[in-house]
Amino acid sequence: MTNQPNPPESGFQPSPPPGFQPEPSAPGPQPISKMQTGPLPHGCATVSPWGRLGAYFLEGILGIVTLGIGWLIWAAMIAGTGQTPAKRLLKQRVIGADTLSPVSFGKMFFLRGLVAGFVAGFAISFTLGILLFMPFWDKRNQNIWDKVSNTYVVSDPNDAWGTKPTGI
Repeated sequence: MTNQPNPPESGFQPSPPPGFQPEPSAPGPQPISKMQTGPLPHGCATVSPWGRLGAYFLEGILGIVTLGIGWLIWAAMIAGTGQTPAKRLLKQRVIGADTLSPVSFGKMFFLRGLVAGFVAGFAISFTLGILLFMPFWDKRNQNIWDKVSNTYVVSDPNDAWGTKPTGI
């Protein structure tokens, strides 16, 4: 056995060797208001869970009233603005979490509609419908579609992104 002194029991930190430099730590996730793209435009905020629930109901009513065909045509015409027919009427908009701007037609239809719809359908069935109420406990009022497609639903009462047609 060698004769080595025992280190002190608590709070002992050996000093680093000369010239040692610790590696910088990676930044953690940032909240929506502190992203690199800046805050939301004036008057915009994430939609409340009740506002989202109202949009779901209105979407269903519009689908029934227009026999589905009218809803599909209307949705195809405005999908590039980050809106569905009910979101247009309720002045809500889907924005990308990374860009904080309205999502494109491709992201609305393919990623949010097909991919996220498939994932959400499976997850909602698996949880016996509990995930339908996800915006009520999520701190950013996101549902499973938003999480999968990396989006937020915001209220846009003043058309901050200027996507409404001017002649209508």
